[in-house]
Amino acid sequence: MSQMSTDLTQYLTEFQQQGLTCFPQQLDPTTVAQWQSVFQNQFADPPPNGNRRDTYQLIQKYPQLTLPFVANAQVLDFLEILMGPFVSLEALAMAATFPTPQAQADEGIHWHRDMWAQVGRTTDYLPPNAVNVLNYFPHLQPAHGAFRYIPGSHRQIVFAPDDQAGKPHPQEQLLYPQMGDTLFIHSGLLHSGTGNSSHEMRYFISRFYAKCWYPRREQIDIPPIQSFLAEAESQRDRRLMRLFGQDDLLLSRAGRSGSQPESETWQQWIAEDRRYKLTGEE
Repeated sequence: MSQMSTDLTQYLTEFQQQGLTCFPQQLDPTTVAQWQSVFQNQFADPPPNGNRRDTYQLIQKYPQLTLPFVANAQVLDFLEILMGPFVSLEALAMAATFPTPQAQADEGIHWHRDMWAQVGRTTDYLPPNAVNVLNYFPHLQPAHGAFRYIPGSHRQIVFAPDDQAGKPHPQEQLLYPQMGDTLFIHSGLLHSGTGNSSHEMRYFISRFYAKCWYPRREQIDIPPIQSFLAEAESQRDRRLMRLFGQDDLLLSRAGRSGSQPESETWQQWIAEDRRYKLTGEE
């Protein structure tokens, strides 16, 4: 992973206002190359129906790549700012969009929000219950298809009705992430992909993180994850244990709000976890 030094405050402000933010070139070239190799192995043939193929349960097949990837410290640091010390991996998935004729490119539009979004209650910013962390391959150009989103729609009463769900939206913006960029998406952001009219496949890898009390699609009762958890426990690393659902402090922390702003309480708990890891002291 890249050791890019960054002031997370500017990304937090953008995330709160726009509903997404991007860490440029956050993946190092070695990680990019490893994922490209995985993509070639997983998606050698086009799907029998449609032009997109999704693959889950990657940790079992590629533990040496995927476990450090989902546990990346810089990503988890930012997610804890967004969601507090409750970050858990809900699913790791890859998706490939195969080329289609230009005339069919708009058929790839499907406006949606991700799981556990809270929208329409207020125009104030609400911290996400889940964040989708995306990395795209290759460098996206217009022919590959843009990532489409409605800026600020995570805090607006804005929708794409059924008859508009597959069409460009008048408030949309188009984004073309580059290989190595890491995109963070608030689960309440109204967004869509686009069909791929280039001459090569478009891939993305999705790390979908949610608060640890939500159910998960990721299968965790497998040897690589159990070994990961055992190592995290031996190192007293609560954050890494929480990543796969082990959090003995969840209920006690869930009942301690009300005395100060939530973000301040989160910072105290994060500091407690770091101190416990270093010293063993609560």
